[in-house]
Amino acid sequence: MSAKASLRGVADWCLGPRLQETLWGAYLRLTARPLEENRRLIGLHQGAQRCFVIGNGPSLKDLDLKPLADEYTIGANSFYKHPDASVVGLDYLCVYDPHFMQDDPKAVDWHRTLAEKLPSARFLLHESARALVRRHGLYPGRELYYLRPGIAARRAEAVNLDLSLPLNVGVTTGSAVGIPLALCLGFKEIYLVGFDCNWLENTNQSYHFYQTHEHFPEFDSVARDNRGSTYEMELSSCLREFQSHRFLREKAESLGVRIVNATRGGLLDVYPRQPFEDCFTR
Repeated sequence: MSAKASLRGVADWCLGPRLQETLWGAYLRLTARPLEENRRLIGLHQGAQRCFVIGNGPSLKDLDLKPLADEYTIGANSFYKHPDASVVGLDYLCVYDPHFMQDDPKAVDWHRTLAEKLPSARFLLHESARALVRRHGLYPGRELYYLRPGIAARRAEAVNLDLSLPLNVGVTTGSAVGIPLALCLGFKEIYLVGFDCNWLENTNQSYHFYQTHEHFPEFDSVARDNRGSTYEMELSSCLREFQSHRFLREKAESLGVRIVNATRGGLLDVYPRQPFEDCFTR
């Protein structure tokens, strides 16, 4: 057992998870430097009724997303590869995996592609991107926000929606940033599309709506990911992802916000479902 796991075990026994979260939250509020520029996102769309948070799951492959052209939209990572991306005109794009922030030519080219292909988007990036953006002059003239990861919440009440403070929920970009952002912005209805959550159904097939990625082929499938994850680690990540979605649903309900899963198929059963096409029948 690692030293970190041993310390967590001792803390669980001595303090219990709820007291730990309370103390850790207080510590962060007292010691962490808030990302002040992110406070402007709080309630920014308070008067708007709904938004769509778009994942990059395989169900998006044959889905006509053009009806989203007149909707508020939040996407992730390489959404620009969808054939309807230019019509949708994303309002926000989230990139939260530090792997994309390494200082190498393929990452730099990818970030420049994001800026070129998504001209209307505001960008929310993992804080480790600061050096890369500064060194290569990325995203000139664009609205840019940095996000800081925190210690994972273990109950819905502890989920943080103030993006100036460390984020503490989710595993994928959609659950860690996309849905918390939608809640932070003040939307009352949040529709999820492309949240298939079926990474382990077939570890040799793509878990995106595209088959291969010219910049990051290591993300073409779970089997091709060469970052040392074992199947046990993948199972643990899936469990934390589904728990995070439950926390987000419960947090949203406490705020009077409705989250609906409009994904075609997939395994995410945490939210009520609605066919994507029915979102546009008045």
